[in-house]
Amino acid sequence: MKKLVLLLIILLVLWIAGASYWFTCRTRCDCRNSPAPYELSGAQDSALTALNAAVEEAKTFLTSAGTQRVYFETSRGSTEDDLVPDGYLTMLKLYLENHSEATVTVTGHTDNQGPADFNMMLSNLRAKFVMTHFIMDGIKPEQIATSGKGVSEPVGDNSTSEGREQNRRTEINIKL
Repeated sequence: MKKLVLLLIILLVLWIAGASYWFTCRTRCDCRNSPAPYELSGAQDSALTALNAAVEEAKTFLTSAGTQRVYFETSRGSTEDDLVPDGYLTMLKLYLENHSEATVTVTGHTDNQGPADFNMMLSNLRAKFVMTHFIMDGIKPEQIATSGKGVSEPVGDNSTSEGREQNRRTEINIKL
């Protein structure tokens, strides 16, 4: 009986060792000189080529699209409108998923209505609103940088209502 138990224990230890090797070396590819779990087949190779082509197309699209702007109402840190066109967001996500070094810079701006400290806080809030929207759409938070400029960089004349509308914005730039 002792020999049978000893034999079963030895078999169990060998089985655990073999299963551990298989999982570590073959499945996770963590062993030195472990063989690749599979070779790229023709279909996988063509899928990789198609992905690379789509990523390059996204880069071209994003470069040509330039700075995207989101406009806000007076004293509002959020908007009900679509932030960016759906096609832009799709291309942005595709590019960022495949280029971890790329970043999105979101900069908030305000018009000159109200106190300076309120406008600075509001511009930061607008940038954070856009960042949150991007994160909820699947963009990694570490790829998004935000800042608020307050009233320091107007694009329109703050003495007219049209100019103030142009200044209540958030600008989205991509560093490819």
